Amino acid sequence: MNSSTPFVAALVGVASTAGAAVVNLTNVTVAGNSPNTMVNVNTGATFRGGYINGALFRDPSVDGSAGSGTFRDLYRISPPNGQGNVVEQGYNRPSVMNTSVPSGFDPYLRMGDLIEDASRSSYIFVVDINENNSATDRYLSLDDLKIWVGGTTDPTTLPNTLSATMSQLGVPAYDMNPSGQQNFTLLDATLSSGSGGGDLFVFVPKSLFPQNADPNSFVYIYTRMGSYTGAPGFGAGATQEQVSIPGKSISNGSTVSTITSGVTAIPEPSTFAAFLAAGLLGLVRRRR
Repeated sequence: MNSSTPFVAALVGVASTAGAAVVNLTNVTVAGNSPNTMVNVNTGATFRGGYINGALFRDPSVDGSAGSGTFRDLYRISPPNGQGNVVEQGYNRPSVMNTSVPSGFDPYLRMGDLIEDASRSSYIFVVDINENNSATDRYLSLDDLKIWVGGTTDPTTLPNTLSATMSQLGVPAYDMNPSGQQNFTLLDATLSSGSGGGDLFVFVPKSLFPQNADPNSFVYIYTRMGSYTGAPGFGAGATQEQVSIPGKSISNGSTVSTITSGVTAIPEPSTFAAFLAAGLLGLVRRRR
């Protein structure tokens, strides 16, 4: 299989307006979904990754990344009544849905806090699933990721349901599952560098965020995990997952992360149709 094949397959998945696109970041085939692989343009090495609605979801082997201590931790989510309640959800505010904010975490993320990747084209978000490394507990699905940009203060009453968050938290910036879609990212806790090391990096194009937003505007990040039923074992365990952003590093006087996505540029949603058409045209021409 040539290196362009997974990229074209990923485009086909995210270009559809209904059904499910599965980005498989494990190293095994799951329910007919083989691991999604891409090529690092800097090193030529392959990595597991794929696009969902314009954002790159990729494995933790990211250029410039490191383990515990390099991230600003925002919040944790856990099953509401322990293992057996396999779906967990929440966003970066204490005690909403299934969210907790332990000591040392800071959930009050603002636009001015977001960290750019080295290309300055995307903001970086990190998910550490903290699952047990046993054969039965190692896997977990990320079922949804949504990001809003709000005002400089929280709503008077913080919404405690997904439908309420979508109308009350602010301007939508990124949605893993817009209307009519149910997409999944499949994760394996044994493939990261351990607790605190990050199991998933998400690169969200800066162009999707409101331009010229007040740096003090709050950024809200919602995640849901554990609802994938295409194969057994992807529900949440009893441990807590956490969502973070990279720590800050200074480059050329600006706040820029040394982390790079491994691709030259992250396509924006509006370009997917053009990329897909060009890719399919190229395939047709080569077959003639």
